[in-house]
Amino acid sequence: MDSGPNYNNYTLEELLDVQNNIDKELYPERAKEIELALSNKKNNPEIQEEIENHQEVSKYSTFWRRLFAAIIDGIIFAFILYVESLVFGVEDSTQDILLQALNGVQLAIYAIFMHGYFGQTIGKMIMEVKVLNHDTETEINVKQALRRESVNLVLNISWVIIILVVATSLEMSGTISVGLSYAVIGFGILVMVWGISEFVTMLFNDKRRALHDYIGKTVVVRI
Repeated sequence: MDSGPNYNNYTLEELLDVQNNIDKELYPERAKEIELALSNKKNNPEIQEEIENHQEVSKYSTFWRRLFAAIIDGIIFAFILYVESLVFGVEDSTQDILLQALNGVQLAIYAIFMHGYFGQTIGKMIMEVKVLNHDTETEINVKQALRRESVNLVLNISWVIIILVVATSLEMSGTISVGLSYAVIGFGILVMVWGISEFVTMLFNDKRRALHDYIGKTVVVRI
């Protein structure tokens, strides 16, 4: 008596889940039964629409992949900065605020270059996601990549300028003015608001577009 599951009674979501997780080498017959059950369901117009909707949702479900891509890029960039410190004889210290600000500018330039020419950073390549034009879902160019990263680039350059102004003020008078203190605090609040806005925007739209994607008119998809 066949005690195997009756895949014809499975929902589309259950079939897709089983198909993604079954060991096809260990259970080749069941894998064929799943394919057949999916094929039968695809002949149903309502199920076909459901499949297309599922594929559409899956295509833009990139939050975790983007997060891990950012971590990978961070690790790679840390290595690049280490090599730079050896070449230029500069100690790469996390306590050096100006150096870290300059590193932030470099990271923004790296993102612009990689997205502009390849649509992906190295981290995105590994995680198999890509930045495309939102309207046409075609390759983006450097200009669009620059627009996408413009806020991050401006924030990092502004932070470098603020640090230099503070350092100059301390060097000349041994103190900083009240206005400059407020400027530093205000900049910190601005950066925090921008970061939160990026996260919230990504969570509350179907295509998981962050605020910088709206600015750049881009979307990130699985490939």
